[in-house]
Amino acid sequence: MLKKNPLFIFFLILVFCSCKNNKIKNSNGNAFLGGEIINRTSNYIVLKHNKKFIDSIVLNSNNRFEYTIKDAKAGLYYFHHGKEFQSILIEPGDSLMIRLNTYDFDESIAFGGKGSKENNYLMRLFLENEKEVKGTILNYSQLKPELFQKKINTLRDKKLELLKIFNLKNNTSKLFQEIALANINYNYYNAKEFYPFANYRKNELEIFNTIPKDFYSYRKTINYNNVMLENYIPYNSFLRFHINNIALKKHFDHSNESNYNEYSLDYNLDKLNIVDSLIKNESIKNALLNYNTIMFINGSQNTLDYEPILNSFIEKNSDKKQIRKAKQLVKTYQRLRPGEPIPNLVLLNSKDEEVSISRLIKRPTIIYFWNVKSKSHLIDSHKRIKKLRLKHPEFDYMAISTNDISSQEQHQILKRLNLVNVNEYRFKTPNEAIKTLAIKPINNVFLVDKDANIINPKANIFNIHFDQLLFEHAIK
Repeated sequence: MLKKNPLFIFFLILVFCSCKNNKIKNSNGNAFLGGEIINRTSNYIVLKHNKKFIDSIVLNSNNRFEYTIKDAKAGLYYFHHGKEFQSILIEPGDSLMIRLNTYDFDESIAFGGKGSKENNYLMRLFLENEKEVKGTILNYSQLKPELFQKKINTLRDKKLELLKIFNLKNNTSKLFQEIALANINYNYYNAKEFYPFANYRKNELEIFNTIPKDFYSYRKTINYNNVMLENYIPYNSFLRFHINNIALKKHFDHSNESNYNEYSLDYNLDKLNIVDSLIKNESIKNALLNYNTIMFINGSQNTLDYEPILNSFIEKNSDKKQIRKAKQLVKTYQRLRPGEPIPNLVLLNSKDEEVSISRLIKRPTIIYFWNVKSKSHLIDSHKRIKKLRLKHPEFDYMAISTNDISSQEQHQILKRLNLVNVNEYRFKTPNEAIKTLAIKPINNVFLVDKDANIINPKANIFNIHFDQLLFEHAIK
């Protein structure tokens, strides 16, 4: 007797009940979306179409939801829960069910109902690409450009062939075919844009000089203003690396440098100029300008460079909200200069007792942050700190959660992940603390002296130079 798949049964029941209750008909132009969130991190999900907010959908007591999109427009929708999100293809008449576990958000997503085959296919492509980028593509990037091109051409051709078979077998729509093809192509293009940064054998200028003339021939076909794909990860990721790549080539052409310096002011000004010249769509342009500007301000240690990059950003960007946030970020980092005292925020310990940061600091201290929604960083940072404790016992180490959780929840998270619970705290007012300390990205680390004065507000424990930074300040 065949064993029944519980997930399949779940989908059958929910699709039948939901369609029955909502009486969705293919002819009325509506679409239905429902499902279950296991280990939910908030009480609702947010649905968007491109950047347009559709609705907040409340989860019931069983962590389930159902929603009818009236007069649904065919295209990519975005399903947000907590800080996680994923794209969904929805067409009029679809009746989609989603099931996911927030502990493994992307890896756990499964679709059922009408439209599920296409969405499961796109989800598989997404996960395959993530796996390839971390392994296969990085390994191939160490090859000579001609061989690298041949290898990734093979990867792309296999996916195109499988897509062709899938389309014939399932009689898919033109919209699905366009999105699936964009997924494959832009991931392939992105690998080629990534190549000069990922090849470790030479400096970047020498690598550029070895690249064949046809290596970037696909650039002639790029649509820089594709609104339908504006928030689609493969397209978005490609545009970011593409801008980095052509800006670096331009930077080398008018400078004496031959190595990639991510936080070179001139290079980053080149990036903003290229975005401004290549992209006409205001929304796509603003998003790329904002991404590059915020990345620079968050990463650069030179506070004198903030003003010129901010001025260039303001000149080219038409989004007042983005401009206001960038200005505020610059002001925050100007208050967090080396030599200034770290803001004396209130923390909560494992007994829910209030304690200020400055009272805890008695020796030079590394303060690092974690968020349960960034699980890989949470695990990796604790493992790295464990090694640093042994190697640099002259420093104290303080972990602070940015989640709005109880001490019991914090303890359970660390226990579940097998992480040692040592000097663990959480902010009394996490949202305020995140803004005050500019804890974005989450891997920003504060290095402070015994008097709680800032030595470095943007250290990175995973940087190859971090050990040298600790050594220099240990002997002072």
